[in-house]
Amino acid sequence: MIKLINNEFNKIKKSKLFFSQILFILSLFIMKKVSDNDLLSLSYNLIPFIGVIVSIFFGGIISSEIENGTFRQYLTKPVKRYKIYLSKLISIFIYITLTIILIILFTFLLSKTISLRHIIKYFVYSIPVYFIGVFTLYLSTKFKSVSLCVGISIFTLSFSLIISQLFFGINVNIIEYTVLPYLDFSLFNDKIVLNNMNNELGINLNIYRGIIIDLATMFILYFLGNRKFIKKDIKA
Repeated sequence: MIKLINNEFNKIKKSKLFFSQILFILSLFIMKKVSDNDLLSLSYNLIPFIGVIVSIFFGGIISSEIENGTFRQYLTKPVKRYKIYLSKLISIFIYITLTIILIILFTFLLSKTISLRHIIKYFVYSIPVYFIGVFTLYLSTKFKSVSLCVGISIFTLSFSLIISQLFFGINVNIIEYTVLPYLDFSLFNDKIVLNNMNNELGINLNIYRGIIIDLATMFILYFLGNRKFIKKDIKA
């Protein structure tokens, strides 16, 4: 398993993926220069962009390997498929975690102040990004087209709240029990806006329910994706 994870991470290092972390650092510097607001609060706005980067770079983590034939190296070795699938997910999670740590570190260096509460809050607010990682891996298993996987993932991440509000507007409030309203936890950073939206729409969006729903949906998607991957017909 460790060799598989190391293999996946070597692929990440060879790609342009690490340049995205430089973009996040530059974004912090820009936010520091152009805004008078608290950098700690502004840094939460970078979290959804981590999900976008994950969608773009990991959208073909399985489908592209099958398409270009590099997946054949796994077929020549006695490696169980569930381990391959899990190693790819762990690699995605490692990238997400390192990016979050990097943003927290540079936020501290720029703001000269940070607390354990902020660190915990940042990781909690990043739960939707981990969901996007699981979702992207699932899509890459289900569809052969990399562009389709990336498109669906980014569309879901970008427009989930808007779609949710449209459903709330026509009184389809069952949507609040799905993952759609909970793909950007920065919504919970402004209590006034959140309370006004809940009162106007007659709903009860809250971060605790969001955490449970996101984690439960992640587990379901992982189970379905792993099952699909194990049964997938991959010709050598």
